[in-house]
Parts: sequence; structure tokens; C-alpha cells
Amino acid sequence: MSFPTGATVVGIKCTDGVVVATDSLISWGTMILSEKGVKAFKLTDTIVLASAGLTSDYQMLVNRLQAQIKLYELNQKRAITVKALSKMIANMLYSIRMTPLYVQTVVVGVDAQGPQLYTLDMGGSLIPDEFTATGTGDRPAYGVLESHVKPEITVKEAEEIAIKAVKAGIARDIQSGGSIRVMSVTQDGVTERVAN
Repeated sequence: MSFPTGATVVGIKCTDGVVVATDSLISWGTMILSEKGVKAFKLTDTIVLASAGLTSDYQMLVNRLQAQIKLYELNQKRAITVKALSKMIANMLYSIRMTPLYVQTVVVGVDAQGPQLYTLDMGGSLIPDEFTATGTGDRPAYGVLESHVKPEITVKEAEEIAIKAVKAGIARDIQSGGSIRVMSVTQDGVTERVAN
């Protein structure tokens, strides 16, 4: 499905964590609204959600999830796992699939099961993967990921590949642009930096 907004979002699962990178351009068709958009959100100390699609829709999704995570952790008396959170999102998206949130979502995180990466579409499909790209710049980004991501990759190596992949999306997709935001998740938590 074609979106009036664009993005390039990539995720890479590593031996020691997970990396997600996004562009920062917020657009509506050919109109640029902002070059300082945020498309990746820290949901817990070791889980990050990144999304392409309508900005208002993924902001609403994040707001709902922040409340749902607190309720889950109060009820279960333990931190939510990456898989449980991803399944929660999948159930939420599936339940509204006839009037969907226009989002393509990547969830990355680390818990007792190790590093994990899930891709979700707006209908609630839940797909575990080693690496992914989504948004209007996904095709050139996938080209970089498929040629550079190898087994046993580290977070440090993956960060540079993720930046290259988003740069490829920005170079070939008119609706992707701005700066590149990189978020890395390890057992120690989430680190974030902006690359040019």
C-alpha cells in the first residue's frame, strides 16, 4: 500500500544486541513538514520501537503502548519481554485491521532470550527476523543490508551498516531525508546517536 508519508527504517539483530536506524524527514506527499522528526522510541530500558507511516498513527501507537506496558508490568509483577510486547502490538493492530493505523513497525530489544527483532505490518503480522527495512526507502536499504549483514555481526559493525542502509534510502527516496538516528540496544540498555 502506498503512503503519503515516507521513511527509511532499518533494524539489525546482532550477537550482542540489536540496532535500529531511521531518517528524520516528516513529509506529506511532496510537502516537507519537518526535518527533525522522531521515528524511533524507547519503550522500556531494553526495548525500542521504530515506525514508518503516518506520524500521528505511530505517535498514538506509542502512547497506547506506554500505558499498556505499565498495566502489564503491574499485573505480571515483572518486566515485559520483547516477544510479549511485540505480540501485544500485533494483537492491537489485528483488532483494528478494518480501520488500521497506517504504520509499518520494527520492534527491537534484548531480554533473557537474547537479542530480538520483529517486523509488524498494519494488519498485525508478526515476523521475527535477522534484519529488516521498512518505509518508502526500504528497497535501496535492503540492498545494503543484504550485501553487508553477515552472521555473528556485532552492534558496533551493525551501526555502520544501518547508517549506510538509511543513507541509501535517503539518496534514492524523495520522501526520506534529514539526519539519521541510530539506537542500539544491549543488556546494558539503550544508547542513541545522530549521524549525518
